[in-house]
Amino acid sequence: MEKKQYQLMCTYLKGKFFVSTIYREASTIDPMWYFETMAWEWDEKTKTRGTIVEMDDSGISEEMAMNNHFLMVKKLNELILSGLL
Repeated sequence: MEKKQYQLMCTYLKGKFFVSTIYREASTIDPMWYFETMAWEWDEKTKTRGTIVEMDDSGISEEMAMNNHFLMVKKLNELILSGLL
């Protein structure tokens, strides 16, 4: 069975960040599929991504990837609430 890239989930956080978790093939010598979670600055007015602010290898299972996605969202939200972002 051929594997295909797909987006597992995405979160728009308070109009400030866009967090996405995808299943994709690694760009390594040996073919390997894994989940990757990335967060970008998000411009709510123009609906465009800006600078990458976080990146995480989120494992090979959907459960692990979802947990890591929520942890990244939680971390960014805590930084927003503390006034650091």
